[in-house]
Amino acid sequence: MLQLAEDLTQIGLWSVDLRSSELAFSDGFARLTGLSQLNGKLDTLGDLFHPDDRHIFEEISAALRTGIPVDRGFRVVRSDRSVRWVELKGHVILGHDAYPIRADGILLDVTCRHEATQSVLRNQARYEGLVEAVASVVWEMTADGHYLPSTSWCALTGQTPQEWQAGGWSAAIHPDDRAQAAAAWANAVRRVESYEANYRLRCADGLFRWVSARAVPILNPDHSVREWIGLVIDMTSSASVMSQPNGIPLEEISGPLIRSARAMLNWSIPDLAAAAEVSGSSIKRFEESDGGALRPRTRTAIRLALEAAGITFVSRQPGEVGLVYRPVSNA
Repeated sequence: MLQLAEDLTQIGLWSVDLRSSELAFSDGFARLTGLSQLNGKLDTLGDLFHPDDRHIFEEISAALRTGIPVDRGFRVVRSDRSVRWVELKGHVILGHDAYPIRADGILLDVTCRHEATQSVLRNQARYEGLVEAVASVVWEMTADGHYLPSTSWCALTGQTPQEWQAGGWSAAIHPDDRAQAAAAWANAVRRVESYEANYRLRCADGLFRWVSARAVPILNPDHSVREWIGLVIDMTSSASVMSQPNGIPLEEISGPLIRSARAMLNWSIPDLAAAAEVSGSSIKRFEESDGGALRPRTRTAIRLALEAAGITFVSRQPGEVGLVYRPVSNA
């Protein structure tokens, strides 16, 4: 029964005589650590520690010898050179003289849990990196309509946190675009669907800039709205580029412009690859290295796919570039 329990829960039992440093452990402990013998010295455990975690063994050993319970995580290097993440938990038993005489505990294999946590952290870092690359503003709203603080919105528009959280975002929109943007938002909330709107936004410097606003509802398992998450993407490098949408067409386009154009269209890399009939890796290379390694035919196909979807790449003067997005009618 003990072996079954240890196998099912990925744990092992251990006990150490703190006077002689004799270490005894179960079959489960041996399987987790890769040890072959069923007893040894406390230093036997220390030899398993990853070199970067060796100091943790010293801390555990010192704690046990002074009567302090332990609960620490670290890496062990098994005899087959594989690395596992484990947690060691133990309590200390005192003798008649109140000095520590023995410590008993368990060792848990938490490799899967650790890798899952790291995967979540990596995905979060990728998300934050993508948002930082394409968006000027990130905002969140609760299901009941409460806007959470957005320092990026306040920095871009000059609005106070109180104005933003009171729902005053529409006041920063150009009067000619305000009604359309508000109607699109009301429709998205009513129908619980994604929100998209392009409008001129008054920025902190007093100038209006064209932006692309996007938001999606995050749903609960019962399909009710848990929250809304939105982005505001600056569509221009300066207000003057967009004020003259018929600027000089760009002869060469850069990777960041391709990435920004995808964001305006709400296209993923596979979406653009399908529209251009090229591979996803070609899109990635274009965005990361400006397409220098791609064949001219591939670069042209990517550009034409974006232009067919309503994107125009323009430059009013050298060093000043921008994008114009005119939604293509499906009629």
